[in-house]
Amino acid sequence: MRPVSLLILLLLAGLTSCQSSSQPEPVQYSVPTEVELFVKSFRDEAKKRNNPVSTNNLIITFGTAVGEDICGECQLENGKTPRITLNSDAFCWQQASQYERECLVFHELGHCLLTRAHKTDKFPNGAFASLMNPNDVTVYATCRYPIGNDDCDRRPRRDYYIDELFDAGTPTPAWGK
Repeated sequence: MRPVSLLILLLLAGLTSCQSSSQPEPVQYSVPTEVELFVKSFRDEAKKRNNPVSTNNLIITFGTAVGEDICGECQLENGKTPRITLNSDAFCWQQASQYERECLVFHELGHCLLTRAHKTDKFPNGAFASLMNPNDVTVYATCRYPIGNDDCDRRPRRDYYIDELFDAGTPTPAWGK
């Protein structure tokens, strides 16, 4: 075999091996039963906003997220199945309310399925402007930001934060001013 032919053969073999290793993983879906409710709700909220998302390729597990005091983590690599790890400790999951759990799962799904990055903006009243903030993903779960005389009306906050999750250009609500 000529040296030039051998070189071409080696180059073609190298290209083929590179292509096969970058093949996407097969579609996988594995979500714990206690998290499935929130994944379904996320899909429903996306559909309401004419932004349907597919959760057919998603793995969520309970474990320890990388870093101290982190309740969740999204691992999203090109061509790989999105993976979310939720910390199941008392603070992050066991003693968390349904709203706090929903906020956490929606935040991580925002990273993995909507490719949203953290956003640290705040409203004039001091409330975070996005569920995608890295410091407090329970923005509508607790009654920190009362509206009018009702100290715990979550609905307007929840609606805004989910609107903003699917559309970062959502305008500031009246309660944020």
